[in-house]
Amino acid sequence: MNMRYYRGTFTKANGELRTMFFVRPEDLPNEFITENTNGNGNRRALKEGQETVWDLKVGGWRTFNWKTADIEEIQTFETDENILNKFIKTNV
Repeated sequence: MNMRYYRGTFTKANGELRTMFFVRPEDLPNEFITENTNGNGNRRALKEGQETVWDLKVGGWRTFNWKTADIEEIQTFETDENILNKFIKTNV
């Protein structure tokens, strides 16, 4: 299955820049989300412009802040779903 992932930089609440390689939930296979989600199924309450994404380097759910990101610098990549298992080992 082909899927999209992204590279973007945003300003964290403490003022530091954070560059993240991530997959948006709508680009993830449903099985992957089910296997990697704990809890009662309720969504987290996020501030405006924030989105929960799968961080490929960390291998876990993180928050990306679209409000403080340079939208023109967001890069989109296409690959297969093996990126979910191989990114941490090959791109760190």
